[in-house]
Amino acid sequence: MVRCRLDASQENSELRYVPAAEFDLWRHLMESKYARVVAVEESSVWVPERAGIWEDGIDIDQLKAVVRVRFEKPGPQGTVVPVIRYLPNKTYPEARAALLAHFDPRCRWNVVETPGYFVSSPAPVGGADEEGLDENARRHAEQLLAS
Repeated sequence: MVRCRLDASQENSELRYVPAAEFDLWRHLMESKYARVVAVEESSVWVPERAGIWEDGIDIDQLKAVVRVRFEKPGPQGTVVPVIRYLPNKTYPEARAALLAHFDPRCRWNVVETPGYFVSSPAPVGGADEEGLDENARRHAEQLLAS
């Protein structure tokens, strides 16, 4: 997962969470099609909220509340296409409304929201492995999944 900002040099920059596997394509689209400047803050992992996460020995200051939104949109010839996005909890109601405004209104009926956390682990995106995780992020993920 990559945490970044759109138009970071401006006062009203927009915080985004983008899966590492999609990041390069997403960044290219934002910069070339929409002329938006993308500034990477860090890469790490997203974990779903669960009972006991606060007892895992994780520094709670390193957890950023992020909601995973999943739904299906109509595809060609009656198929469905899964859509997964990650939205900051702080601006979730507005971000959810803006996101769904881009899709067929029928998508609103099958939205699944999962609260969770982006686990801060400062490291450059360029050091990511084939799954998009750097060594610090991988270590954090293994600790979280082991408990």
